[in-house]
Amino acid sequence: MLLRTLLGAATVAALTLPQAQAQTTLTMSVWVPHTHMLVREGFQPWTERVEKETNGRVKIRILPKGVAGAVQHFDAAKDGLTDIAFISHSYTPARFQMLRMAVLPFGGDNAESQSVALWRIHQKHFDKLNEHAGTHLLTLYTHGPGIFWNNKRATRTIDDFAGLKIRVGGGIAADVATALGANAIAKPAPESYELLSSGVVDGVMFPGESIKSFKLEKLVKFATDFPGGLYSDSHAVVINEAAWKRLSKQDQDAIMRVSGEALAREIGKTWDRNAAEGFELLKANGGELIRADANLVKAVAERTAKFEREWLETAKSRGIDGDKVIAEYRALVKQVDSERKK
Repeated sequence: MLLRTLLGAATVAALTLPQAQAQTTLTMSVWVPHTHMLVREGFQPWTERVEKETNGRVKIRILPKGVAGAVQHFDAAKDGLTDIAFISHSYTPARFQMLRMAVLPFGGDNAESQSVALWRIHQKHFDKLNEHAGTHLLTLYTHGPGIFWNNKRATRTIDDFAGLKIRVGGGIAADVATALGANAIAKPAPESYELLSSGVVDGVMFPGESIKSFKLEKLVKFATDFPGGLYSDSHAVVINEAAWKRLSKQDQDAIMRVSGEALAREIGKTWDRNAAEGFELLKANGGELIRADANLVKAVAERTAKFEREWLETAKSRGIDGDKVIAEYRALVKQVDSERKK
């Protein structure tokens, strides 16, 4: 009887062993604090959806600390230091030239519409260029409209920007700041507090939410908001290519059901929900919010128009009909925005 019981237990263990071995835990590295709304309201809920969609076969563990600096996060995923990472394309813009289309000045008033449109355009036109080589792309999205923040003076005319030292992530933000006459200082977002508090910079270019996330509300006095945003930035969530290939087709499909456009939309909504908090904190601390008037918008548009022409030339050199694609993207932004408001 004892022998039969032991044999039965061994059989059950043998039958359940493959199921236990099939469970995969993936690591995810982030370069913003875990209190940041991207982690709290975006990535963490997504990891829970992945686990549910795969029936517990795949779990994603967000590491307590980034495995590398913000600029190095794409390579960290590509080289296998982490399985999954989220990246800012502005930190290495030469690698992601096509995505510049979605972050040009006056591109849109909400992150949800831009993020969904960008994902669709990327999958249709840019995926074949393999700009995220070495990884599998899980999603793309943009942050909300970019704002010009500083602690020196109100920026109401184009001349008011001259000489201000402004922290930017790089890419289009750096180019726009320079075109406005400011001195662009490219540094990762988490360094913004130290840069402002020490006087190394006079201001930052950020979406509204970031003032709260990086605790800058007491360090800035003026914000100038532009219709459609002064600029934007695109981010991606990528997984190491080898780690992706180790997953079963069933689990890959399950993960993409809650990633791709679905995750782009959710993170876009997260940016939009939190956008107003930076303005509220600015005003609560005695700061001034300035809405760019028609003259300022016209002056900025004239100085930054060249960036779209440059992108069109780059697209052409890579076999992309840039005029067609950018028109399609802008139409999609309007379409998604209209659907969103229904």
